[in-house]
Amino acid sequence: MTKAETAYAEQHAAAAALLQQLSNALFDMPAPEGDARINWAHVGSMAEIRSQLEQTLAFMTNTQA
Repeated sequence: MTKAETAYAEQHAAAAALLQQLSNALFDMPAPEGDARINWAHVGSMAEIRSQLEQTLAFMTNTQA
């Protein structure tokens, strides 16, 4: 394996681990049907998360968000 391939594999594994952490963090937030009273701060936080995820997906797929 070349140095670039090794570095890419490391970055890929780290990104996959971050995806799992993101998923866990998302589902640790108040659920829409849960007991927590949702307020506009929750809405703003979720909107920011969605926006950043859309930008990341657009970057990865070479499309516009």
